[in-house]
Amino acid sequence: MENTPDIMLRPAVDADLPGIRTLFRSTVLHVCAGDYDANQLQAWASGADDPERWQKLLNTTELIVAVAGDGRLAGFAALERPSHIEMMYAGKDFQGMGVAARLLRQLLSRTTGPVTAHVSRTARPFFEKHGFLVTEARFPVRNGIVIPNFAMTKP
Repeated sequence: MENTPDIMLRPAVDADLPGIRTLFRSTVLHVCAGDYDANQLQAWASGADDPERWQKLLNTTELIVAVAGDGRLAGFAALERPSHIEMMYAGKDFQGMGVAARLLRQLLSRTTGPVTAHVSRTARPFFEKHGFLVTEARFPVRNGIVIPNFAMTKP
């Protein structure tokens, strides 16, 4: 059962990008710490340092944010059309509150056909719970560090 705080989902705008980058870094470093070592976490979190990457994400995907009633950014998700989840993160202070489930439902409502995603070790159980199946173990490299994840598909 979800214990979702007062959360509003809306399309992201340019002004959201600094908060999205901060939430991304914080979530990686704190939420994923049990599944990756310090070098992997630092390499992964460094993805927040490239503002052009995030501007491109806003311009080329359907990027949505989850905003708490008090105005804090609770999470974000990006859908690459027609049916690839490019990113999805619930903030460290919003874990277990249904934020990710709400974001996922919103993305799924906008897809056609099978939905794909590349998900972390940390996120894999969440995606499996929502009907995704692992199709491949992946070993992407960032800053010379391998950060294992999984290709998953929801038929």
